[in-house]
Amino acid sequence: MESLATASDLLNQCSKCGGCQAVCPLYGETQAEPYVARGKIFLIKNYLEGTIELSPKMKEIMSLCLLCKACVDNCPNKVPVDQLVLAARREIAKELGISFVRKNVFQHLLQNNGRLSLAARMGYLYQHSGIQSVVRKSGLLELISPDLAKKEGLLPRVARRSFRSQAPKLITCSRPKIRVAYYTGCLTNYVYHGTGLAVLDVLGRNGAEVVIPEQWCCGIPALASGDEASAVALAHRNIEAFQKAGVDAIVTDCASCGSMLHDYADLIGTREARIFADKVLDFSQLLDDAIDFQPGAREVPVVATYHDPCHLRRGQGVHTAPRKLIRAVPGVELTEMNEADRCCGAAGSFNLTYYDLSTRIGKRKVENIRKTGAGLVVTGCPSCIMQLDHVLKLEQSPVQVMHLAELLSMTYEKGEV
Repeated sequence: MESLATASDLLNQCSKCGGCQAVCPLYGETQAEPYVARGKIFLIKNYLEGTIELSPKMKEIMSLCLLCKACVDNCPNKVPVDQLVLAARREIAKELGISFVRKNVFQHLLQNNGRLSLAARMGYLYQHSGIQSVVRKSGLLELISPDLAKKEGLLPRVARRSFRSQAPKLITCSRPKIRVAYYTGCLTNYVYHGTGLAVLDVLGRNGAEVVIPEQWCCGIPALASGDEASAVALAHRNIEAFQKAGVDAIVTDCASCGSMLHDYADLIGTREARIFADKVLDFSQLLDDAIDFQPGAREVPVVATYHDPCHLRRGQGVHTAPRKLIRAVPGVELTEMNEADRCCGAAGSFNLTYYDLSTRIGKRKVENIRKTGAGLVVTGCPSCIMQLDHVLKLEQSPVQVMHLAELLSMTYEKGEV
């Protein structure tokens, strides 16, 4: 991972051309130069030269970045701005500290599956016991903070039990072609069980034997907040757990998790970390590259469009595989939206921290979806699904959002193997 101490040469590569400005979703909504890559590079250079300090204002500006890599992708000099912003956040975290809540989440919740499952259980009880309904009707959240009420509405329905506590540790199939380990990620594990079941269904029907090892958060929330130590600790745990699985590949259904798992090679730097990272494949990559994917015969008559998650398209270079798989589904008509690879505004926890700004970015995406006339949006990231579903509902749109795995699974007659 890049450090500010060694970043001078990279900072000097910026030609101040403004190409980053044209593609930055934050600038598109705010017209504020400090939020653009060029502006952040200017501030980082001034900090290294000693003309400015790491102030709370500097912290806010560096936190206002989606890490979507659009600026990097469009930079003629390929300045790794996302890595420079992460380095700045680490420096700020050392200097100014991390909030009490975030520190406890990263160090005591995400690194302890028992506590994380308990927190999810409490979320389930809040949503299903009637407490949430009472709280919303009472207007209590609005009294505390109108912003808090909006953020509470963003949270998806938590499942009663975690996906991994119910799924078998080994899912076999007749004449397996490949043995893979499934990294479920936190959202599939605690919220989107349908995605997890669909992944297992599609993999099993296409000749993959699936192992689900014990695993932890990928570490991207901690790393994105400057807590590199927590991210490293989580990476070591995951590498050790998946080493024991003895698999040909590690498959993910989450673009953000997949990108982070690849980054273990640089984050840790050991031979084991590089071997681990080299095995990581997105669900769509695995089906397209390593397995001769065969859809079922059941038609899914729908006009669909596809949203490219930032960490899949630019983070992992996966672009054609999802579209190829969608086109293979009987009955589906795929129509491309404008700006399919523009960030939806989710960006991990960005939509919770900066709800209003995130929603404005999401509304641009929803408008592009609406113009396609599609009734279904397909994507490959649970975080994007959460964001898109929320903003579509705010806009009173009937368009559904679905993970690619769920769409593919719909082609098979249930009970048929």
